[in-house]
Amino acid sequence: MVQLEIVDDEAGLREFRPEWGRFLEAYPAPTPFQTPEWLITWWKHFGSGRLRTLIFREDGQAAGVLPCFVHEWNGRRQITLVGTGISDYADPVFAPHRINEIIECARAQLMGWSDWDVCLWQDLSDHTPLRALGAAQPDTPCSGIVIDQTYEAFLAGRPKDLRRNLRRYREKAEQIAPVRFDAADFMNAESMDALVALHRARWGKAGESGMIEANRSEAFLREVTEVLGARGSLKVFTVRFGGAIAAILLALHDNSTIFSYLSAFDPQHECFGFGRELLAEALRYAHEDGYRWWNFLRGDEAYKFSWGAQPIAKCRVVIER
Repeated sequence: MVQLEIVDDEAGLREFRPEWGRFLEAYPAPTPFQTPEWLITWWKHFGSGRLRTLIFREDGQAAGVLPCFVHEWNGRRQITLVGTGISDYADPVFAPHRINEIIECARAQLMGWSDWDVCLWQDLSDHTPLRALGAAQPDTPCSGIVIDQTYEAFLAGRPKDLRRNLRRYREKAEQIAPVRFDAADFMNAESMDALVALHRARWGKAGESGMIEANRSEAFLREVTEVLGARGSLKVFTVRFGGAIAAILLALHDNSTIFSYLSAFDPQHECFGFGRELLAEALRYAHEDGYRWWNFLRGDEAYKFSWGAQPIAKCRVVIER
């Protein structure tokens, strides 16, 4: 039998955090977006309304976690998943052998509450068990690359003009100053400042506000990168030109996959294609360091598919009272 516990404040969520982490060690989260480190930090910076995290237990031990909250949105009382908006995978993690019981327990609890009008649960994997609770609709897909060959063989399979441009732009840049690629497991102050500044400059040149500004997520990014770095779930890739950071990629990772989360490049050096150079070297790193997947996350930008990415279906689930 599955028992239900409800945590309705941040203090309770933080108290549950160590057990939550142990649960995920037994039933690994598919992505770092579903870890307590990411989600509790998200709630601290973006949470609103009333926290309502459902903890499903089997013999007193955690068997599933459904972190959500109730808030007013577009004139309706909505139950939303913690992490929504800037988390590309928001699936709750359930023990596989208890999914059916957990879903029925969640259904009974939802129907027992009278203080909501709609559940709108976004950024879910296409196979999410939450489909059983409501109407599933297609959501913005992710895309990814299967890493199943050497980097040299992978690169040889890319379009000829992409490979030619990589070589030509690198040679062009190196005639002026040294170009160096680095990979780190932490985000230091220099790298974070560069990410924020270059992201703002790059999108400002296009007359748009980028993700950091639009989501007001700078403070969140500064804290969550520190937390994930301590957890061992962070990768920071940089290309330096003459010693200064000219392009940077913030990525998350688990044992098998690198998730490309946020990148930026210096628009003053756009003629050298450092964004392309950065991605090429980061993919080389992924191939040579034993990863099996590169996940570009949401969006259908053309450059992803020139690198061989394939779509990854996503869905959202809507439950109406």
